[in-house]
Amino acid sequence: MTRSQYITVSELQTILNDMETYPDTDETLLKIYEASELIKMFCWKFAYTDGYTTLTAPDKLKLATAYQIQYNEQNPGIDDIYAGNNRSVSIGKTSESVAYGGSGSQEWQKLSPKAIRYLKDSEYGETPLITRIL
Repeated sequence: MTRSQYITVSELQTILNDMETYPDTDETLLKIYEASELIKMFCWKFAYTDGYTTLTAPDKLKLATAYQIQYNEQNPGIDDIYAGNNRSVSIGKTSESVAYGGSGSQEWQKLSPKAIRYLKDSEYGETPLITRIL
């Protein structure tokens, strides 16, 4: 199985200026895969290609991926918050219901606001990286 990867470990360390939190290990690589795949899933379609790699990804996509990794680290429970599931507990005459994500999933909110800015940003007549407005 081939996983999406838009940034290397050394690029991640450089962008975030953090070699301690993101050492060159399989765990850091897994974080890169997860962030890259999250971005790919919610971007629906990149403006130029669907097949960016670490060699072909533009700088803005590398920055978006790095900041998505950092956002994932700072928000460890984000998967549960926007999962779109309902939870209900009943004990005797007492009950509690909590709806996550309202009537439907709001998983797109897992994207880092800073990553979204880089994905939508365009300079000097460039087309933004994504064609879908989040």
